[in-house]
Amino acid sequence: MASDDSEFVLLVSELLAPLGHIRSRRMFGAVGLYCDGAFFAIISDDVLYLKGDAQTKERFDAMGMQPFAVPSGRPVTLSYFEVPGEWLDNEEQILEFATLALGAARRSQAQKGRTAKK
Repeated sequence: MASDDSEFVLLVSELLAPLGHIRSRRMFGAVGLYCDGAFFAIISDDVLYLKGDAQTKERFDAMGMQPFAVPSGRPVTLSYFEVPGEWLDNEEQILEFATLALGAARRSQAQKGRTAKK
């Protein structure tokens, strides 16, 4: 079970702090990261995955970011994409892509809100 207070989670949370209030929460053997209430990243086995959508797909694909596969034995992937480990040493790059992920998370929240109102 992943811990929401592991050294890696704390490091990533600190790196992403310029985006807003970062909160971590254990979920399904991984850790979810929220920025000001928007679920925008997953940490699983000390790997960071950022939320993607149709607007970010091209950029994420161009960087070779692979989708997060649910570790359940079934071939299920989510719209979260692996951040290369070396990016953690490049604050500008990680924040650029985390900002894209945060935008995807906010668009998803807005879409869910519109669907719920119907």
